[in-house]
Amino acid sequence: MTALFSGQWPLLPLLPSCFVRVVPHKPAYDSALQDEIERIWAEACRAIPALFNGCVFSATRITSGCIDGYWTEYKSVLAQMKKPELFPILRLQPLAVIGLLETPDGFVLGRRHPSSLYQGNFWQSPPAGSIEKRDNTHNVDLKEQLLAEAEEELGLPADLLEVGPPRLVARHPGTRILDIGMPLKTNCSFQQVKACWQASANREYDQLALVPHEHRAEWLARGDILPTSRALLEQA
Repeated sequence: MTALFSGQWPLLPLLPSCFVRVVPHKPAYDSALQDEIERIWAEACRAIPALFNGCVFSATRITSGCIDGYWTEYKSVLAQMKKPELFPILRLQPLAVIGLLETPDGFVLGRRHPSSLYQGNFWQSPPAGSIEKRDNTHNVDLKEQLLAEAEEELGLPADLLEVGPPRLVARHPGTRILDIGMPLKTNCSFQQVKACWQASANREYDQLALVPHEHRAEWLARGDILPTSRALLEQA
């Protein structure tokens, strides 16, 4: 049975065996809509010249065991993010992965950079990012997507990480982004993780913080942790 989402940041538990399936889809945008997408994209590129129009994944059907969807251009997703009233036409539900990294010292959170295009200044559990077509592969491998984000955002190579199964999917209000939450573990200390981040990661986050196991409740009481990360921390 397909789950129907409602409310603010609704959560759906996922089976450990949950997978993503690519289905055929041919969106038909009229010229007016395409012009609006291009206008929004040009405006965003003027503000952030490094923006890249990659290929991202949009979900069409979500169950606890399978998520169906198709590949589409990021510029269409950005247009819907900037103008949520386009959702009835575009019907985009961008899929993202988000991990909760556990070290022997505790869990790792990162504060999104104030200049971030989306959700700046909030605490999030890195790594996190949109599911992207990173090579010529048509399929979606959730583990590979999360490991790629870990190297980009934290500077951590795959051989230092162990990725657990999917735990949940959460929907952002307004933007319709769908986060797939997954646990990660490393034998590296928090200080080693921080050193990797400082040496070779991008600047998605302006600071990292350690959440010791015994201080988890204190962090959960805060109001500046994004809901998907909060849910993963609650379940850890």
